[in-house]
Amino acid sequence: MTQETGDRISRDRIVSLTDAVLAIVMTLLVLEIVVPELSRSEAATELPKRLLELLPVVGSYATSFIILGFFWISHDDQFHYIKRANRTLRWITIFYLMFIAFIPFSTALIGAYGDLQISVIIYGINIIIVLVWTYLQWRYVTKEHRLVDSDLDPKFITRMSRRIIVGAILYMIAIAVSFLSTQASLILFILIPVHYLIPPQYFSFRFTKDK
Repeated sequence: MTQETGDRISRDRIVSLTDAVLAIVMTLLVLEIVVPELSRSEAATELPKRLLELLPVVGSYATSFIILGFFWISHDDQFHYIKRANRTLRWITIFYLMFIAFIPFSTALIGAYGDLQISVIIYGINIIIVLVWTYLQWRYVTKEHRLVDSDLDPKFITRMSRRIIVGAILYMIAIAVSFLSTQASLILFILIPVHYLIPPQYFSFRFTKDK
C-alpha cells in the first residue's frame, strides 16, 4: 500500500510540475510583445506603423501559445491513462520540460528574424524535440503496459503514437521547405497545429481493419 501511495503522489507531482512550467512558459511568450515607446507628439503618426511592425511577433506568439496549449492537452491526455510513476518517467518529464522552457527563446527568435532560415530551423527543431520526448514518454509508459492499466487497448496506444509521429514529420517538412522559402515555412508553422484538432482515431490507418 505504501508503494502504491508513493507512485500516485509521484504521478501527481509530475502533473503539477508540468502544469506550472507550461503556465510560466505560456506567460513568458507575451513578454516579447513590447509596447512601442513614443513621445506624445510622435504617437499620433508613428504608433500605427510601430504596431504593424509588431505583427510578426504577435503571430509567432499566437502560434506558439496554441502549440503549447496542445502540448498541455496532449500531456493531460497521456496522464489520464498513466496510473503510476517511477524514476525514469520523472527524468523523461524533466528533459521534456527543458525543451518546453526553450520555446520562448525560439519564438522570440522567429518573431524578430522570421525572414532568416536559421531562425526557422531552430524553432522547428525545438518543437520536434518536444514531440520526440512526448513520444518517448508515451512509448515508455505503454510498453508492456508498464505504467498504464493492463487492459488499455493496444490499438489506441498505437494511434496515439502515430499522432505524435505525424506531428513531428509535419515539422520536419516545414523545416525542409525553408530551404526553398522561409515564408512558406512560417505559414506551415501556423497551419500545422490544426493537425492536433484531429481525434486520435483518425490515425488508425490499417488498424481500423484489425480484428
